[in-house]
Amino acid sequence: MMPSGKIFDLGVQGDGLIREDERTVFISGTLPGEEVVYETDGGNRGTLREILTPSPERVAPECPFYGTCGGCVLQHASSSFYRSFKLKGLKSLFPADGTFPECDEPVFVPSGTRRRATFALVWNGPSRWFGFNRRRSSEVLSVDRCPLLVPELERLIPPLRRFLTDRKRLFGKRRGEGDVSVLWTETGADILITLPFEPDLGWREAAADFVLSSGAARLSWRFSERRPAEPLITARPPSLTVGDFRLIPPPGVFLQPSREGEAALQAKVREYVGKAKKITDLFCGAGTFTLALLEKGRKLSGLDNAPDALKALSAASAGRVKTEERDLFRVPVLPDELTGCDAVIFDPPRAGAKAQCEQLAFSGVPKIVAVSCNPVSFVRDAGILIGGGYRLTRLAPVDQFIYSPHMELAALFEK
Repeated sequence: MMPSGKIFDLGVQGDGLIREDERTVFISGTLPGEEVVYETDGGNRGTLREILTPSPERVAPECPFYGTCGGCVLQHASSSFYRSFKLKGLKSLFPADGTFPECDEPVFVPSGTRRRATFALVWNGPSRWFGFNRRRSSEVLSVDRCPLLVPELERLIPPLRRFLTDRKRLFGKRRGEGDVSVLWTETGADILITLPFEPDLGWREAAADFVLSSGAARLSWRFSERRPAEPLITARPPSLTVGDFRLIPPPGVFLQPSREGEAALQAKVREYVGKAKKITDLFCGAGTFTLALLEKGRKLSGLDNAPDALKALSAASAGRVKTEERDLFRVPVLPDELTGCDAVIFDPPRAGAKAQCEQLAFSGVPKIVAVSCNPVSFVRDAGILIGGGYRLTRLAPVDQFIYSPHMELAALFEK
């Protein structure tokens, strides 16, 4: 007989928690207060088998693949519960000594706005799989829609899957696992395929046909994430408007998941830097914030270890942004390099910016604006800056990782 019990809370990853003897069992797809029947394999993770007493906060998921696809974890929760869970999780990461400031009004980006997606691709000769990974699995789930995506990108899923899994193009005996990243731009889809072999002539010709027939802007290929991407065909340059500038992003460049989330973060960064004239943007990428701040009378510099992104930023700004290729994890900017700087922005990867913050903490820059996609590493970095004499005065949550346990934020530190 399978055990049953009552969910008493949700964990930080959105799984329901239930007591079983002296251990806690994690059960996805549940909500606090629900009586459930579940099954375990002897470990601390259970599988939901039946809901005996549903929560009043339970709603029907909007995606038919929810529960099988590994992308979302909270589609079964009401909007009010979902929002309170996100904010509660963010606040719980901060010390209970008043370090957490009063938040600005949080921004919750709606579904149907995500402009980029990464699909799993397994290529085993004539056998191929394209889609999203199944929950807690390396297996690929074939999907024909995703309501999180902008409609144009969602409509591209079926033809893209047919193109990549067409058995008529055997492509020899090639085998490998990779992914397909798609960014929806103002001129069409920018597609990047990552697989551990090189495309042959026939496949290159097929790629050209697909781009022209589907209306995509560009299709590129790379052997691995560490190898440069080769554009196989560019029907027209993929293009994005950032501030008052036109950006041609390099294949695979990091950009904010949605235009709505990007706009919300840009507005906060613009507000937090105020009237600063000399600004340094660390981990600047292709200039999401650099270009948005670039206006007459301002001097901006951007540093990153992504040469293609820096080249795109320089081109978009017509050379008005001073760029420098630099690994800020190994060679952080030192305090004396920031002399005369009015504000610093940093938007690092999920690992955060520990080494860089250790240097910023001893700088005399009056304003530091942090953007983070990982509140856990942000709290660590914030502690370093506060230990150096900075005050965390503003904080703005921006939820653009819809139905996930993740939260993005912008914050202002002042000295």
